[in-house]
Amino acid sequence: MTRSSASPPTDAAALLDETRRATAADPLDAGYLDDLCQEIDNRITRGDMIIGILPIRAYEVLVQGLATVAASGRPDAWVRLGRRLLDLPAGQPVVRPTPQPFPTGDDEILDAALSCFAEAARHGVRQGAYSFAATSRQAVHRAGPYALSLLAPLCADDPTGEARYWSGIVRYLLGETDAAVAAHHQSAAAGNADAMFELSVLYGTGDGVPRDDAMAQEWLIRAADRDHPRALYNVAAAHATGRGFAKDEAAAAGYYERAANAGNPRAAATLGVMHVLGSGVPRDPAQAARWFDWAEAGGFDVNGWLDQIGLQRPS
Repeated sequence: MTRSSASPPTDAAALLDETRRATAADPLDAGYLDDLCQEIDNRITRGDMIIGILPIRAYEVLVQGLATVAASGRPDAWVRLGRRLLDLPAGQPVVRPTPQPFPTGDDEILDAALSCFAEAARHGVRQGAYSFAATSRQAVHRAGPYALSLLAPLCADDPTGEARYWSGIVRYLLGETDAAVAAHHQSAAAGNADAMFELSVLYGTGDGVPRDDAMAQEWLIRAADRDHPRALYNVAAAHATGRGFAKDEAAAAGYYERAANAGNPRAAATLGVMHVLGSGVPRDPAQAARWFDWAEAGGFDVNGWLDQIGLQRPS
């Protein structure tokens, strides 16, 4: 059996020790090390560290491992490293590629993550450019111009509209409103639901365009038709309140369910409340509990929200 076909150890300490060994190995088996890093990342994501079965040193082992994988010629690993750095607890060592092609600031972790995304983009990984643009929102005046330089060549070959969507986001934050609106229109024309949702917000608020409630509703519906989670939630809320749409609790419940299935935890919690109250759906404590659990798994504070609105959570 080659090392790259071996399964990662199940014991946490053994997994970390094996990852350290694989990181330092010569010759390097990048595929096997990548598998080990993915296993550590999966365990962090599912909460093994929170419940104490994965030690805090897993962060350092993972960061060093991913940096080694990325430097070995797997540039997509720079994207995964950058994302993990953004969640890094204070005091953990930071790894970054050099040099940094954008002005740096006082936030070491943010700059390290941006550097990882930039390195991935430099090696032709589109998601690196998109992740750089998304993260640059936290320091847009120093990182935004470089984000636009990464996105510019991608906009010329942009079948999904994602490059132009992110260009619109960055340009808006830089105060280039007209260019932002134009980019979102181009992205929406390519079928990008995120851009459609942004246009619904811009037309609904009159930000950068004349306010046009009918146009805002049209873009909202088009985004919802493409299962955009926030658009689905907003259409559901509009049906629930009767603001801009016919008041229809059954229709609202249907959109909330679609939004929940698309990954919106607040929609799942709202659907749970509707099952508690019997609003638009049958009163069903078991279904309510299921939706509350779903929302909680998505990071929504169900208990805090129910306390605010004065409802008991079904057992």
